[in-house]
Amino acid sequence: MKSIEPKLSFYSVYPLSIKKQVHQLIAWGYEDSRIKIKSDNDEEPAISGFIVESIVDRLRALNCPAWCKYYFVQEDRPERVQGRSGKSRLKPDIVIEANFAGRPEYVFEAKRLRKNGYGVAKYVGPAGMGCFVSGLYAARYGEAAMLGYVQSGSLEHWKDEVKNAINKSETELELNLPQREVEIIDALPFEWVSEHRRESIGRTVTIFHILLDFTF
Repeated sequence: MKSIEPKLSFYSVYPLSIKKQVHQLIAWGYEDSRIKIKSDNDEEPAISGFIVESIVDRLRALNCPAWCKYYFVQEDRPERVQGRSGKSRLKPDIVIEANFAGRPEYVFEAKRLRKNGYGVAKYVGPAGMGCFVSGLYAARYGEAAMLGYVQSGSLEHWKDEVKNAINKSETELELNLPQREVEIIDALPFEWVSEHRRESIGRTVTIFHILLDFTF
């Protein structure tokens, strides 16, 4: 008998509770990873790895809130993209999966923000935000997130720089609406959102932008 492949539906609307809990996991991971990072020149994979390790430790702790049992976190998990298989699959930095109907996920791509060549161009470029806009990442979801690992300067400076770069690249990034401020939890105050048309896959994506201070 021929097997029938399950169809994956588009998960567009995330309840605020999921958004808050996913944000809290990132905030915990950031808070606990700070002591593991010894310099402000660490590469993205190292920082993301420390964040994921710290989240896993929180999820395993006996005093973790009851809602933690519904979440799983993965680092460098290959994305399912038509035409790519094996080692050619692309890997977002962090994926947080919720054990609810539809198994919704939050997909995070991270980029360093620092002087000397690690600025906003990579953040807004094809290997940064472009992965979401093109549908290579989070094609099944109406929301995703960018993490900015700030390694020099202030969070305020890089927030302005990134927002301006997004506006300047509005055509390439298929910017749908003006960027707007948002605060999901108090622990992550430097956050805003941008919405993108994603014409290649026929549905929009809202990208949450979260800046984390890794200056020393």
